[in-house]
Amino acid sequence: MKQVWTEFEQWLKINRPEAAGTLNEAASELEIAEVEQKMGLTFPKNLKDWLMIHNGQRDEYIAAIDNYTLLPLEEILYTWQTLKELLDGGEFEDFPEIEPIGPVKREFWWNPRWISIATNGGGDDICIDLDPDKEGRVGQIITFWHDWEQREVIADSLEEWVIATINHTDH
Repeated sequence: MKQVWTEFEQWLKINRPEAAGTLNEAASELEIAEVEQKMGLTFPKNLKDWLMIHNGQRDEYIAAIDNYTLLPLEEILYTWQTLKELLDGGEFEDFPEIEPIGPVKREFWWNPRWISIATNGGGDDICIDLDPDKEGRVGQIITFWHDWEQREVIADSLEEWVIATINHTDH
C-alpha cells in the first residue's frame, strides 16, 4: 500500500495539487481499532495500511479522485452510524430494489458491511464491500448512491481503484 500511496501522492501533485495539500496525517492503529470496535467490523489490511499513511483528507471539499474526497476515520464512522440508524429505523424498507452492476448483493439499499471511504458530499459514496454477492470479492470497491438504485463494482480492491485513477483508466 505504501507504494500505491507514493504513486498516488505524485499523481495528486501533478493532476490535483490543491487536493494534495488536504491530506491528513496518519491514523494510529489504536484509532482504527476504536472505529472498528464501534462499527463491529474488521477493516481489511489494505484499508488499515491506507489510513496509517494518510487518514483521509481535511474537510475542504477538494476532490482527490473524480469528484470524491477521501474520508478520514471520524467521517467513516459518522457515515456508517448515520446509515445504520436509517437502516435500523426502517427508512430503506420502501426503497426500490437495487440494480447491481457486478457482484453486489441486491438485498440491501445500504449494507452495514459497506465501509464508505470517499464521498462527493451529497450523500453518494465509494465503499469497500465486505459482503459481496457470491461472484464478488471481499474488499471490492462499489458505488453507493443515496437516491439511485444502481450499485456498481468499480474495482476489485482499494489498490486497483487508486491505480486506475493514476493510470487514467476507467474504473
